[in-house]
Amino acid sequence: MRTLSMTALALVSAMLFTPAHAGEAKVNFEKVDDYTDFEPANGLEERYQKRLMEELTGYFNELSADLPDGQTLAVTVTDIDLTGRLEPTFGESTSNFIRVVRSIDFPTMDFNYSLTDSNGSVIKQEDVELKDMSFDFDTMATKRSRSDDLYYEKKMLKDWFRKTFSEHVASSQPAESA
Repeated sequence: MRTLSMTALALVSAMLFTPAHAGEAKVNFEKVDDYTDFEPANGLEERYQKRLMEELTGYFNELSADLPDGQTLAVTVTDIDLTGRLEPTFGESTSNFIRVVRSIDFPTMDFNYSLTDSNGSVIKQEDVELKDMSFDFDTMATKRSRSDDLYYEKKMLKDWFRKTFSEHVASSQPAESA
């Protein structure tokens, strides 16, 4: 009986604290083998790419959750150039390569998107060529990027999303009372 009460309480809490807005994203990665730089410094390339694609898909979904209910962001990624460059270690480590991050090796991502409403009508669509040439201006970024392989790419996407969909996100937020 106590377990049932706890479960009911958890469900009610989840319903009360779930935001009223809940858009979604559908992400497709096209011709991954042709991407500019989507390779691991070490390990299996296929496993690394799969993990990064899952992580980016999850991040697009996280961003899209702020869109109004019923809106869908369909994204087709056509190129990725990860922050940094792979450099050979020449036997100085257990890996053959290491990713070196310098200011000239900024992240870029090309994709196209279509934002649709609940009826499937296109609200907005565009071909996007993102790049963040000032990625290294954030003094805390180096520390944060150690725990997230895609920190710079996610920051770039977040900035783009906020700029591109600000009016859609604002319209999905509950009105504040004065």
